[in-house]
Amino acid sequence: MGMNPLVLLLLLLPVLEIAVMIQVGTWIGAGPTVLLIVAAFFAGSLLLRHQGLATLRRAQETLERGELPVGAVFQGFCVVAGAILLMIPGFLTDVVALLLLLPFPRDALGRWLLNRLRAAGSLKVWTNGTPGGPAGTTRTGQVIDVEYTEVAADAPRLEESRWGADGDKGPDRRP
Repeated sequence: MGMNPLVLLLLLLPVLEIAVMIQVGTWIGAGPTVLLIVAAFFAGSLLLRHQGLATLRRAQETLERGELPVGAVFQGFCVVAGAILLMIPGFLTDVVALLLLLPFPRDALGRWLLNRLRAAGSLKVWTNGTPGGPAGTTRTGQVIDVEYTEVAADAPRLEESRWGADGDKGPDRRP
């Protein structure tokens, strides 16, 4: 019976982190090692607080331009994951966090994931309930421009329509 790789990672990661902390402690001393871990925690918490809101703003701006915010959401996810990894005590998670926070490795990861999704055939984009097409397109591609006036529900109704009381459709007799 084999072990799930995720379970194995969850078991080995703390052991590896402790071993690395002990090694770093022998190189630079216990005090500086603890200070580095505490500093990484506070850097991660500040980054999480500030970048989380900035990511939401970028995604909203992308949506307002009529584009899908896939890039903004992916970058935001990487920044949030990196910030959380910085908050976890240890140096191995800090290295992975830095890879997620630096633009070049993060962009390379995004391209790699996109290529994997394309190759697997599991990349589908849906906009307005229809597959494909740029954001903001409709099922028929037609745009209907109308003018309207809101009427209160309790407003008095006119006895006659604007076409006349007998149902006459007016001079041009449109249906």
